[in-house]
Amino acid sequence: MNRDEAAFILGVPVTADPEAVRHAWRMWARIAHPDVDGDPAHFAQLDAARRVLLHTTPAVASVLAAAPRKPLLLVVRAPAHPFALALSGIVTILLAAVAGWSPLPYAVAVGTSSLAAALWTVWAASEILSRSADHGHRIAALAMLWLPIVLLQVLVSVLVATSFVPILPLLALPFVAVVALVNPGAGLWRPVGR
Repeated sequence: MNRDEAAFILGVPVTADPEAVRHAWRMWARIAHPDVDGDPAHFAQLDAARRVLLHTTPAVASVLAAAPRKPLLLVVRAPAHPFALALSGIVTILLAAVAGWSPLPYAVAVGTSSLAAALWTVWAASEILSRSADHGHRIAALAMLWLPIVLLQVLVSVLVATSFVPILPLLALPFVAVVALVNPGAGLWRPVGR
């Protein structure tokens, strides 16, 4: 059954919104449901029409026909503030390196440096990506900017003879939070406007 047939069966326009489709189905179901002596075949046809109209919306078809993603190198741009970006990156890396020799408890020092690294990666990604970058590009840029900082933190934990296994959640949690804020599929943030 296609959308035109389904719309005809329920008596709604092909472009009807989901609420109109549900309303029409409820109206017909009161008459055609087998529990009220309706015809089971006709009710099954109404139910199939409802499913077709609710699950094959034109918006879904346009999402499926989206253009292919641009390569990452085509959405990278020169940063607007290269000196500030480089300086803050160096400070973030130094903060990660000093975490092992800090007088604070190791977990607090690593957690603080991981949070600082997460904030820096968000800013750096926004500086180096153009507006045409999609969410996949943003997540890839975050991962590439985050990885050297985390590797340095693991190296420092090895150098100060501390097990890095207990601090892995402290290293990963800020990054996971940043990715969740970028990813609209998580439902935590609005999609990037085009």
